[in-house]
Amino acid sequence: MDTPAHTTFLVFGDLHGRVLPAFRFASYWARRAKRPVAGLLQVGDLGYFPNPAAMDRATVRHAKDDPLELGTLDIVATNPLAQATFEDDPHAAPGLWFTAGNHEDFKELERLALASGTQPDFAVDAYCKVRGIKDGHVKVLPERSTWVIEPPPDLAAQPAPGVSVPELRVGAVWGVDGDGPNGRKNLPPRGYIDHRAVDRLAWEEFDVLLSHDAPKDAKRVGYGSEALRALLGIARPKFAFFGHYGGDGSWLEGGPGETQVYHLAGFELRTRDGHPETGSVGVLEHTGSGWEFNFIGDADLKPYTRYNWKWV
Repeated sequence: MDTPAHTTFLVFGDLHGRVLPAFRFASYWARRAKRPVAGLLQVGDLGYFPNPAAMDRATVRHAKDDPLELGTLDIVATNPLAQATFEDDPHAAPGLWFTAGNHEDFKELERLALASGTQPDFAVDAYCKVRGIKDGHVKVLPERSTWVIEPPPDLAAQPAPGVSVPELRVGAVWGVDGDGPNGRKNLPPRGYIDHRAVDRLAWEEFDVLLSHDAPKDAKRVGYGSEALRALLGIARPKFAFFGHYGGDGSWLEGGPGETQVYHLAGFELRTRDGHPETGSVGVLEHTGSGWEFNFIGDADLKPYTRYNWKWV
Protein backbone atom coordinates (compact mmCIF):
# COMPACT_ATOMS: atom_id res chain seq x y z
CA MET A 1 0.00 0.00 0.00
CA ASP A 2 1.31 3.45 -0.89
CA THR A 3 2.33 5.80 1.90
CA PRO A 4 0.57 9.23 1.82
CA ALA A 5 2.94 12.06 0.97
CA HIS A 6 3.58 15.02 3.23
CA THR A 7 1.43 17.63 1.41
CA THR A 8 1.28 21.28 2.40
CA PHE A 9 -1.11 24.11 1.57
CA LEU A 10 -1.07 27.66 2.93
CA VAL A 11 -4.40 29.28 3.86
CA PHE A 12 -4.69 33.08 3.63
CA GLY A 13 -7.16 35.59 5.01
CA ASP A 14 -8.57 38.53 3.03
CA LEU A 15 -5.99 39.80 0.52
CA HIS A 16 -7.67 42.92 -0.90
CA GLY A 17 -5.40 42.90 -3.93
CA ARG A 18 -2.26 41.46 -2.35
CA VAL A 19 -2.12 38.42 -4.61
CA LEU A 20 1.53 38.64 -5.63
CA PRO A 21 2.66 39.34 -2.04
CA ALA A 22 0.79 36.17 -0.97
CA PHE A 23 2.60 34.09 -3.60
CA ARG A 24 5.92 35.63 -2.63
CA PHE A 25 5.22 34.88 1.05
CA ALA A 26 4.53 31.25 0.17
CA SER A 27 7.88 31.05 -1.62
CA TYR A 28 9.61 32.69 1.36
CA TRP A 29 7.93 30.23 3.74
CA ALA A 30 8.77 27.21 1.57
CA ARG A 31 12.43 28.14 1.53
CA ARG A 32 12.44 28.83 5.26
CA ALA A 33 10.60 25.59 6.14
CA LYS A 34 12.30 23.55 3.39
CA ARG A 35 8.95 22.21 2.23
CA PRO A 36 7.25 22.67 -1.15
CA VAL A 37 3.79 24.25 -1.13
CA ALA A 38 1.14 22.36 -3.12
CA GLY A 39 -1.17 25.37 -3.35
CA LEU A 40 -2.71 28.38 -1.64
CA LEU A 41 -6.28 28.65 -0.34
CA GLN A 42 -7.97 32.00 0.28
CA VAL A 43 -11.18 32.99 2.05
CA GLY A 44 -12.53 35.76 -0.17
CA ASP A 45 -12.11 39.50 -0.60
CA LEU A 46 -9.34 38.71 -3.03
CA GLY A 47 -10.09 42.23 -4.17
CA TYR A 48 -10.60 41.13 -7.74
CA PHE A 49 -11.14 44.30 -9.74
CA PRO A 50 -9.49 43.94 -13.17
CA ASN A 51 -11.28 47.08 -14.34
CA PRO A 52 -10.64 50.16 -12.15
CA ALA A 53 -14.02 51.58 -13.17
CA ALA A 54 -15.74 48.66 -11.43
CA MET A 55 -14.04 49.13 -8.05
CA ASP A 56 -16.31 49.63 -5.07
CA ARG A 57 -16.05 52.69 -2.86
CA ALA A 58 -14.17 50.94 -0.07
CA THR A 59 -11.45 49.71 -2.41
CA VAL A 60 -11.05 53.14 -4.00
CA ARG A 61 -10.83 54.75 -0.55
CA HIS A 62 -8.16 52.35 0.71
CA ALA A 63 -6.23 52.44 -2.56
CA LYS A 64 -5.65 56.19 -2.18
CA ASP A 65 -3.37 55.42 0.76
CA ASP A 66 -2.17 51.92 -0.16
CA PRO A 67 -1.46 50.92 -3.78
CA LEU A 68 -1.30 47.24 -2.78
CA GLU A 69 -5.12 47.37 -2.87
CA LEU A 70 -4.79 47.56 -6.66
CA GLY A 71 -2.77 44.36 -6.90
CA THR A 72 -5.14 42.44 -9.13
CA LEU A 73 -4.20 44.85 -11.92
CA ASP A 74 -0.76 43.18 -11.76
CA ILE A 75 -2.10 39.70 -12.57
CA VAL A 76 -4.66 40.21 -15.34
CA ALA A 77 -2.02 40.96 -18.00
CA THR A 78 1.49 39.65 -18.45
CA ASN A 79 4.15 41.88 -16.92
CA PRO A 80 7.66 41.52 -15.43
CA LEU A 81 6.52 41.51 -11.78
CA ALA A 82 3.96 38.74 -12.29
CA GLN A 83 6.40 36.82 -14.49
CA ALA A 84 9.05 36.93 -11.77
CA THR A 85 6.54 35.80 -9.14
CA PHE A 86 4.61 33.13 -11.01
CA GLU A 87 7.12 31.72 -13.50
CA ASP A 88 10.71 32.60 -12.63
CA ASP A 89 10.67 31.69 -8.93
CA PRO A 90 11.48 27.96 -8.59
CA HIS A 91 9.71 27.87 -5.21
CA ALA A 92 6.45 29.45 -6.42
CA ALA A 93 3.25 27.65 -5.44
CA PRO A 94 1.47 26.13 -8.46
CA GLY A 95 -1.73 28.07 -7.81
CA LEU A 96 -4.12 29.89 -5.49
CA TRP A 97 -7.78 28.83 -5.12
CA PHE A 98 -10.24 31.32 -3.63
CA THR A 99 -13.87 31.92 -2.85
CA ALA A 100 -15.54 35.28 -3.46
CA GLY A 101 -16.05 37.76 -0.63
CA ASN A 102 -18.05 40.98 -0.75
CA HIS A 103 -15.37 43.22 -2.33
CA GLU A 104 -15.06 41.76 -5.84
CA ASP A 105 -16.11 42.49 -9.42
CA PHE A 106 -18.90 39.91 -9.36
CA LYS A 107 -19.95 40.49 -12.96
CA GLU A 108 -16.48 39.60 -14.18
CA LEU A 109 -16.18 36.62 -11.83
CA GLU A 110 -19.51 35.26 -13.05
CA ARG A 111 -18.52 35.81 -16.69
CA LEU A 112 -15.26 33.91 -16.23
CA ALA A 113 -16.98 31.14 -14.28
CA LEU A 114 -19.58 30.68 -17.00
CA ALA A 115 -16.98 30.69 -19.77
CA SER A 116 -14.98 27.92 -18.08
CA GLY A 117 -17.59 25.25 -18.77
CA THR A 118 -18.36 22.45 -16.34
CA GLN A 119 -15.11 22.34 -14.37
CA PRO A 120 -15.35 23.41 -10.71
CA ASP A 121 -12.83 26.26 -10.93
CA PHE A 122 -11.81 29.01 -13.34
CA ALA A 123 -8.76 31.20 -13.94
CA VAL A 124 -8.91 34.95 -13.32
CA ASP A 125 -5.34 35.89 -14.27
CA ALA A 126 -3.10 35.90 -17.35
CA TYR A 127 -1.00 32.99 -16.04
CA CYS A 128 -3.84 30.67 -14.92
CA LYS A 129 -2.33 30.64 -11.42
CA VAL A 130 -5.21 32.35 -9.58
CA ARG A 131 -8.43 30.35 -9.70
CA GLY A 132 -11.86 30.89 -8.27
CA ILE A 133 -13.81 27.89 -7.01
CA LYS A 134 -17.35 28.14 -8.33
CA ASP A 135 -20.09 28.93 -5.85
CA GLY A 136 -21.34 25.72 -4.26
CA HIS A 137 -18.76 23.50 -5.97
CA VAL A 138 -15.88 21.30 -4.80
CA LYS A 139 -12.35 21.38 -6.20
CA VAL A 140 -10.04 18.41 -5.63
CA LEU A 141 -6.42 19.40 -4.92
CA PRO A 142 -3.59 19.10 -5.69
CA GLU A 143 -4.05 18.82 -9.42
CA ARG A 144 -1.91 16.09 -10.98
CA SER A 145 -0.30 18.62 -13.27
CA THR A 146 1.04 20.51 -10.24
CA TRP A 147 2.67 17.57 -8.46
CA VAL A 148 6.29 18.44 -7.74
CA ILE A 149 8.33 15.60 -9.26
CA GLU A 150 11.73 17.29 -9.26
CA PRO A 151 11.63 20.16 -6.72
CA PRO A 152 14.46 22.60 -6.15
CA PRO A 153 17.38 20.77 -4.47
CA ASP A 154 16.88 22.50 -1.11
CA LEU A 155 13.28 21.19 -0.75
CA ALA A 156 12.10 17.67 0.02
CA ALA A 157 10.90 15.66 -2.99
CA GLN A 158 7.16 15.20 -3.45
CA PRO A 159 5.86 12.75 -4.43
CA ALA A 160 8.41 9.92 -4.45
CA PRO A 161 7.96 6.46 -6.01
CA GLY A 162 5.52 4.41 -3.95
CA VAL A 163 4.10 7.53 -2.28
CA SER A 164 0.48 8.57 -2.89
CA VAL A 165 -0.57 12.20 -2.89
CA PRO A 166 -3.54 12.72 -0.53
CA GLU A 167 -6.53 14.51 -1.99
CA LEU A 168 -7.94 17.64 -0.40
CA ARG A 169 -11.53 18.36 -1.38
CA VAL A 170 -12.24 22.09 -1.08
CA GLY A 171 -15.79 23.49 -1.18
CA ALA A 172 -16.62 27.17 -1.64
CA VAL A 173 -19.52 29.46 -0.76
CA TRP A 174 -19.44 33.01 -2.13
CA GLY A 175 -20.52 36.18 -0.38
CA VAL A 176 -21.76 37.20 3.06
CA ASP A 177 -24.95 36.87 5.05
CA GLY A 178 -27.79 39.09 3.91
CA ASP A 179 -30.58 37.63 6.02
CA GLY A 180 -29.72 38.41 9.63
CA PRO A 181 -30.27 41.76 11.37
CA ASN A 182 -26.52 42.48 11.35
CA GLY A 183 -25.90 41.54 7.71
CA ARG A 184 -24.28 43.93 5.24
CA LYS A 185 -26.68 46.04 3.21
CA ASN A 186 -26.53 47.56 -0.29
CA LEU A 187 -24.21 44.94 -1.79
CA PRO A 188 -24.62 43.63 -5.35
CA PRO A 189 -26.88 40.54 -5.35
CA ARG A 190 -23.91 38.18 -5.81
CA GLY A 191 -22.27 39.70 -2.75
CA TYR A 192 -24.72 37.72 -0.63
CA ILE A 193 -24.73 34.01 0.13
CA ASP A 194 -26.85 32.11 -2.37
CA HIS A 195 -28.75 29.37 -0.55
CA ARG A 196 -28.80 27.30 -3.75
CA ALA A 197 -25.01 27.04 -3.50
CA VAL A 198 -25.28 25.93 0.11
CA ASP A 199 -27.86 23.33 -0.90
CA ARG A 200 -25.53 21.93 -3.58
CA LEU A 201 -22.68 21.54 -1.10
CA ALA A 202 -24.95 19.80 1.39
CA TRP A 203 -24.96 16.81 -1.00
CA GLU A 204 -21.18 16.78 -1.44
CA GLU A 205 -18.27 15.35 0.52
CA PHE A 206 -15.43 17.79 1.14
CA ASP A 207 -12.64 18.34 3.65
CA VAL A 208 -12.44 22.14 3.70
CA LEU A 209 -15.10 24.83 3.44
CA LEU A 210 -13.87 28.21 2.21
CA SER A 211 -16.36 30.96 2.96
CA HIS A 212 -16.02 34.67 3.46
CA ASP A 213 -18.57 35.05 6.22
CA ALA A 214 -18.65 33.03 9.42
CA PRO A 215 -21.09 30.36 10.51
CA LYS A 216 -23.64 32.12 12.69
CA ASP A 217 -22.27 33.13 16.13
CA ALA A 218 -18.82 31.64 15.44
CA LYS A 219 -16.97 34.97 15.55
CA ARG A 220 -19.51 37.32 17.14
CA VAL A 221 -22.88 36.53 18.66
CA GLY A 222 -25.62 37.64 16.30
CA TYR A 223 -23.33 37.78 13.26
CA GLY A 224 -22.66 35.30 10.50
CA SER A 225 -24.73 32.95 8.40
CA GLU A 226 -27.32 30.48 9.63
CA ALA A 227 -27.02 28.71 6.25
CA LEU A 228 -23.28 28.14 6.78
CA ARG A 229 -23.97 26.89 10.31
CA ALA A 230 -26.48 24.39 8.94
CA LEU A 231 -24.08 23.31 6.18
CA LEU A 232 -21.38 22.44 8.70
CA GLY A 233 -23.87 20.36 10.64
CA ILE A 234 -24.85 18.40 7.54
CA ALA A 235 -21.61 18.06 5.57
CA ARG A 236 -19.23 18.00 8.56
CA PRO A 237 -16.02 18.94 6.74
CA LYS A 238 -12.79 18.68 8.69
CA PHE A 239 -12.12 22.43 8.50
CA ALA A 240 -14.01 25.66 7.88
CA PHE A 241 -11.98 28.80 7.13
CA PHE A 242 -13.43 32.31 6.83
CA GLY A 243 -12.26 35.93 6.89
CA HIS A 244 -14.32 39.15 6.72
CA TYR A 245 -14.00 40.15 10.39
CA GLY A 246 -11.37 42.27 12.11
CA GLY A 247 -8.95 41.12 14.79
CA ASP A 248 -6.30 38.42 14.93
CA GLY A 249 -6.99 35.09 13.33
CA SER A 250 -7.80 32.25 15.72
CA TRP A 251 -9.35 28.84 16.22
CA LEU A 252 -12.95 29.32 17.33
CA GLU A 253 -14.69 26.00 17.79
CA GLY A 254 -14.75 22.28 17.04
CA GLY A 255 -14.56 19.29 19.37
CA PRO A 256 -13.20 15.85 18.47
CA GLY A 257 -14.83 14.64 15.26
CA GLU A 258 -16.41 18.04 14.60
CA THR A 259 -15.53 20.71 12.06
CA GLN A 260 -12.61 22.84 13.23
CA VAL A 261 -13.63 26.44 12.58
CA TYR A 262 -10.97 29.13 12.06
CA HIS A 263 -11.12 32.85 11.45
CA LEU A 264 -8.21 34.25 9.44
CA ALA A 265 -7.16 37.86 9.78
CA GLY A 266 -6.61 39.90 6.65
CA PHE A 267 -3.18 39.45 5.04
CA GLU A 268 -2.85 43.17 4.40
CA LEU A 269 0.65 44.08 5.71
CA ARG A 270 -0.75 47.01 7.69
CA THR A 271 0.99 46.39 10.99
CA ARG A 272 3.28 49.12 12.26
CA ASP A 273 6.35 47.44 10.75
CA GLY A 274 4.49 46.29 7.65
CA HIS A 275 4.63 42.55 8.35
CA PRO A 276 1.64 40.18 7.98
CA GLU A 277 -1.06 40.37 10.62
CA THR A 278 -1.19 37.76 13.39
CA GLY A 279 -3.29 34.81 12.27
CA SER A 280 -3.49 35.94 8.64
CA VAL A 281 -1.90 32.79 7.17
CA GLY A 282 -1.62 29.20 8.32
CA VAL A 283 -0.33 25.81 7.25
CA LEU A 284 -2.71 23.01 6.30
CA GLU A 285 -0.70 19.83 5.91
CA HIS A 286 -1.15 16.10 5.56
CA THR A 287 1.54 14.39 7.59
CA GLY A 288 0.52 10.80 6.89
CA SER A 289 -2.01 10.45 9.71
CA GLY A 290 -4.38 13.14 8.45
CA TRP A 291 -4.82 16.84 7.82
CA GLU A 292 -3.69 19.35 10.45
CA PHE A 293 -3.85 23.15 10.54
CA ASN A 294 -1.65 25.58 12.45
CA PHE A 295 -1.19 29.33 12.15
CA ILE A 296 2.24 30.58 11.17
CA GLY A 297 3.74 32.29 14.19
CA ASP A 298 4.80 35.92 14.39
CA ALA A 299 8.48 34.97 14.42
CA ASP A 300 8.10 33.67 10.86
CA LEU A 301 5.86 36.54 9.78
CA LYS A 302 7.95 39.51 10.92
CA PRO A 303 10.92 39.18 8.53
CA TYR A 304 8.48 39.53 5.60
CA THR A 305 7.11 43.05 5.08
CA ARG A 306 5.38 45.29 2.60
CA TYR A 307 8.77 46.93 2.02
CA ASN A 308 10.78 43.81 1.09
CA TRP A 309 8.17 41.41 -0.33
CA LYS A 310 9.52 41.57 -3.86
CA TRP A 311 12.98 40.45 -2.78
CA VAL A 312 12.89 38.52 0.50
